[in-house]
Amino acid sequence: MTTVTEAAKRLVGGDDEEAIRNGDVERMCADPVLAQRFARRLVAAAREISPGREWGLEDLRDVFDVACRGPRDDGVRILEGRFFRKRLREQAALSERYGDPFAVVVFRLRAEHEAAYLESAIDAAVERLRRTDMVFVYRRRIALVLPRMRREAVDPLVARVRALLKGALGEDVVEDVATLCMPDPAVGEVTAVLDWAEDQLR
Repeated sequence: MTTVTEAAKRLVGGDDEEAIRNGDVERMCADPVLAQRFARRLVAAAREISPGREWGLEDLRDVFDVACRGPRDDGVRILEGRFFRKRLREQAALSERYGDPFAVVVFRLRAEHEAAYLESAIDAAVERLRRTDMVFVYRRRIALVLPRMRREAVDPLVARVRALLKGALGEDVVEDVATLCMPDPAVGEVTAVLDWAEDQLR
């Protein structure tokens, strides 16, 4: 087992440097210390490429996750539910800073259709979305984060998506729909938006 002291010494080890230079992926994937060292270099490179953003390992993970899955033809981003809170936090912070409106819509599907219908449901849901919109899949839920979406446009969009889901799947598989439109004086701060999101994902 590698001790903390041994791991600290290895942060400047010549063997590790050689493995990184040679692109020894197999070794990096098997060695957490080496993997972290390489990842920190990628973060440093990202900061040089985009100096206006404070990059972190989670940011690179998000980018690589999307890059490895490849883009959809329509440009809409389909992300795993674990990224929902992070993206929602970023959108709420942007709204708070610049005053831009945004909306969040969470479709809860009926339990009996979770596995068989989810992929078709996603394809139907994104048909009316823009390239800037984000779709998150979490258990029986499809969550939409809609930047610069005004309150008056949300209900018509929800109705269209429900109709598309029903048309694609042959029946109404939506158990419930929750919407949040910001800014909303009743909700207020970013933390309250995240609390609302937590309630929807339970």
